[in-house]
Amino acid sequence: MNESEYLRKIFRTIEKYKLVEKNDRIFVALSGGKDSAALLFALKKFKEERNLDIDIVGFHINLGTIGSEKVAEIVEKQCELAGVKLITFDLKEEGIDSYEIAKRSKRPVCSVCGVVKRYLMNKIPRELGATKVATGHNCDDMLVFFIKNVLGMNFSWIGKFRPKVESKNPKLLTKIRPLFFATRKENEEFVKHLGIPYVQESLCIYFKDKLRLFKKTNKWYDIFDGLENENPGLKERLLNSIIKMSEYFKNEEQLKLCKICGEPTNSEICAFCKLSSAIKV
Repeated sequence: MNESEYLRKIFRTIEKYKLVEKNDRIFVALSGGKDSAALLFALKKFKEERNLDIDIVGFHINLGTIGSEKVAEIVEKQCELAGVKLITFDLKEEGIDSYEIAKRSKRPVCSVCGVVKRYLMNKIPRELGATKVATGHNCDDMLVFFIKNVLGMNFSWIGKFRPKVESKNPKLLTKIRPLFFATRKENEEFVKHLGIPYVQESLCIYFKDKLRLFKKTNKWYDIFDGLENENPGLKERLLNSIIKMSEYFKNEEQLKLCKICGEPTNSEICAFCKLSSAIKV
């Protein structure tokens, strides 16, 4: 593992796209996996090497399901090794039961979980003074997400396929993706090189519900890996083209504030509150 080469790639992305700015308070979304762990330590090293006056905080959402405590322990260890503060939001303690919401709303648990996490990943960090949220989306994730959205003719999402998704709404945090050009393999090699513990397989009891989708996604990963092996540098060239393309699909839609919770949404009532209402009926 060439650590300096890996970090140069990450640092170059951060500086080129101005992902980190003076006095930033960045909440790093931690799942316990290799990508978010790599992100946490890469950001910490960037802060130290550039001697920046920024605050890095680990943020984890405990789903309150079987296996969640094991994940929480790993996240705690990651933050301890990185020397950063960890803030955990426990769904169970807050009375949020994704399974019960899924059952009442007749939606897949994974779909409900996604809505809940996206909602809280913006709301909680913002209320705690965050200026940005950093996520561990890697090069391979972005390529597969992109091709899936194109095939599904979901072109509005293309506007978000870039390292920095800036917000024009005071209640919506800017999202940054420092690992945009780093592959999942590079991230795994980095955390192994540093001896950082991480969740190596999904511990979620509902993972079996999306196993078929997971296998399809892995096939896409294999396709892009094969293309990269035949054409070194292809992934990076594709991503640079996607970033340029995203400029033509920027969504200028003015967000409203949810009539129930006051959070930003593109409809009268946000997706989280629509789901939450199902459990109150």
